[in-house]
Amino acid sequence: MDFSDKTLTCRECSKPFSWTAGEQQFFREKALINIPARCPRCRSARKAKLGLPDRAQTDVTCAGCGQATTVPFVPRNGHPVYCSACFAKAREAAETRETVEVGGPVS
Repeated sequence: MDFSDKTLTCRECSKPFSWTAGEQQFFREKALINIPARCPRCRSARKAKLGLPDRAQTDVTCAGCGQATTVPFVPRNGHPVYCSACFAKAREAAETRETVEVGGPVS
């Protein structure tokens, strides 16, 4: 099934946020049924309020498509950073190359 980015509205701040195709694919793979109700920033704030550990959220520009995105880590200098969709494409391409080079399936 092909996914496409969707714009959702945060229940906390009422601002729109993107639910990327890659995130939707992750939800399907993990059998998660509830779509996100909060934007990444409000989700992070809620976790902090509940005392749950927080991952760093960093605003970046995707090296693949040039769109603004948020990633759950602080990028290191000199390393490209991709949005979820471009990262999935790059990973798929790398797995395909590895399968061809090795001659067997990638585990």
